[in-house]
Amino acid sequence: MKNPSLNAVLFPIKSVCSVITFSACIFIIACCGCGKEEKEAEKAVEFKELISTTAESQAPKAAEEAAPVKAKQAKPAVPEQPAQPVQPEVVKPITAQELYNKGIECLSQGQLKDAIEAFNRATDMDPLMVDAYKKKAIACNKLGMMNEAIISFKKVVGLNPNDAESYLHLGTFCVKRRMTDDAIKAFERYVSLKPNNARVHYNLGCLYGERKLTDKAVGAYQQALKINPNYTDASYNLGVAYNDKQMFAEAIEVFKKIITSNPENHDARYNLAFAYSQKGQYNEAAATCEKHLELKPGDANAHLLLSDTYSKLGKTREAQEEYETYKKLIFIK
Repeated sequence: MKNPSLNAVLFPIKSVCSVITFSACIFIIACCGCGKEEKEAEKAVEFKELISTTAESQAPKAAEEAAPVKAKQAKPAVPEQPAQPVQPEVVKPITAQELYNKGIECLSQGQLKDAIEAFNRATDMDPLMVDAYKKKAIACNKLGMMNEAIISFKKVVGLNPNDAESYLHLGTFCVKRRMTDDAIKAFERYVSLKPNNARVHYNLGCLYGERKLTDKAVGAYQQALKINPNYTDASYNLGVAYNDKQMFAEAIEVFKKIITSNPENHDARYNLAFAYSQKGQYNEAAATCEKHLELKPGDANAHLLLSDTYSKLGKTREAQEEYETYKKLIFIK
């Protein structure tokens, strides 16, 4: 029988020693308490967390040593509000009256062009707005737009044929534009509505005179004097109209009355002398001319009239002298 080998003898001994060693370790751990045990446990956990995956272990070392980037916390998304439908702005339509009021305001502030524009818009919306045409005419007149003013007042009287004041304005504007016939029509209509305005009758007399309507001129001046007997200009023009109609006796009476009330009225005195001369009253004509030339010695026409009167009286030398004076005055002029 073979002797057992050394290993076979020692193996049971090694096993016993391993058991004893393992038991001793357990005993030591139990006796040392849990002071380092927690740290060892922490290291173990820490170690596990640092274990890299296969992919991470293959990453470059620089990536392993790079400091971790702190991720920014994303703000919670605000849910979009559904779009509200846009409500169309309600625009209140402007009225003709509002435009007229705006025109009045601009007119009072001297904003004449803006006023005219507002009145135009008002009458576009309401073609029967008479007052807008009136105010527009006033604004146009202030800007010197006389033709536009006349058109506006014609529109007014077309809409309101009994508007006397508008006829008066229309006639006045037509006179400024030398629209004599239109002025006559406007003033005739005015006096038919308001017959007691002496000045308008006087204006009519002047306009009739321009058109050589002498009979009408006489009637207009007479009407003015009936309303205002002291209307000197109407009296003077009436006397001139009488001379034009060769109504010299009537002219003499008119001019004598004027001179009595105003001796400084040189034109009336000259016309009185002319009426005397035309009526054949040469002595009165010469005396009146001489008095006139005392007050107004440079009146060439008076020297000529006196020369003619002296000639008719047979005063040839005096007549020649007056005629020479007349020529000198004309030459000087």
